[in-house]
Amino acid sequence: MKSGKARSRWLIAVVVAWFGLVLLGISYLLEQRLVWFDEKGELLELSNSEKLEPQLLAELTRLGYPLISSVFHVTSEDCSCNWRSSGHMASVKRKVAEYEGENRLIDIDQYPTLKDFVPATPAIIMFNKSSKLIYIGPYADGAFCTTDSSFVEELIPSVSGESAAPKWVNTVAKGCYCKV
Repeated sequence: MKSGKARSRWLIAVVVAWFGLVLLGISYLLEQRLVWFDEKGELLELSNSEKLEPQLLAELTRLGYPLISSVFHVTSEDCSCNWRSSGHMASVKRKVAEYEGENRLIDIDQYPTLKDFVPATPAIIMFNKSSKLIYIGPYADGAFCTTDSSFVEELIPSVSGESAAPKWVNTVAKGCYCKV
């Protein structure tokens, strides 16, 4: 009888220890994938110099993109983080369309000059009806970059507005991003 109870306790202890190790392993793997969006501070430096918006406007215009009420969804084809943000990106696209904004997809690998403005992907660049920059940075932070940790949801109504929304250059987010 005692050996049956001892065996049960030992089995429970092994299962609990195994479960704890699995959780620790998953946590470690997720944390290893979390990186700073603007790790080198290049976007921050550009935004502090007041050159960001005029240079970004000029580059997107040179590439043939209209900016009025435009939201640019910037990805990199080989980025392993795309699947994590795909649901959030789809939600943002629907909301942008509801506010009569234009969704534009950009694979940053096809436009290397944009790498001066976007240090990591997935990223988003938002302009209002007056072609003023509203936001540039990641969609969200955290391991899964979901709407729960979104930076952009509240800014979407500004896309169809003409008033100059405060420009937000988000450089201090940590999540699943791929350096460009």
